[in-house]
Amino acid sequence: MKILLTDIDGVVLDWVKHFEAYLDRYYPKNKLANPKEFDLNLRYTDLKPMSESMGEEKNFMRDVVKNFNTTAWIGYLEPFRDAKEILPKFKDLGYKIIACTSMGTDPYSKALRKMNLEQHFPGIFDQIDIIPFAEPKGNWLKQYRDSNAYWIEDKWSNAIAGADVGLNTLIMKHEYNAYMKDNRIRHVDNWQQIYSIMTK
Repeated sequence: MKILLTDIDGVVLDWVKHFEAYLDRYYPKNKLANPKEFDLNLRYTDLKPMSESMGEEKNFMRDVVKNFNTTAWIGYLEPFRDAKEILPKFKDLGYKIIACTSMGTDPYSKALRKMNLEQHFPGIFDQIDIIPFAEPKGNWLKQYRDSNAYWIEDKWSNAIAGADVGLNTLIMKHEYNAYMKDNRIRHVDNWQQIYSIMTK
């Protein structure tokens, strides 16, 4: 069986664009810090303050992200780059497409996430696994050890976890991961590049 495993936010859906609009609306005096100033292996879920003007409370931005993921905003994300055009091609090739997201397990948010994906990608996902907020995906990935599956991520630590269990790991390039290097992991700019790699 051909298996495509994929993260959702920053890979299939454009989480950052919507989150920044949310910040502009509800936290207009705050702005995200320069990503290069922080360890963005954890992206916006680091325990450090993730804004230049958030004050000294260590978990403030983490809480903002967690709260955002439980609002109605999470049900209206747009497709990321060319995902909407290219993902159906994998379905046509017979791939089983399985998504995993660590957005959190609020039941209403989970329902909105699945509705959002079905709106943009009808019938594409065979399985959507939603795990606790910011939880590392290593344990989830272990079930696919040596399956020859492809694993698409944007968070470096989860990409490493996939490579560690023998998955063909590709990382969607963003400012926060572009400088990360591992010979087992290949950077890609979009889904068309992923398609080209997987259909060689």
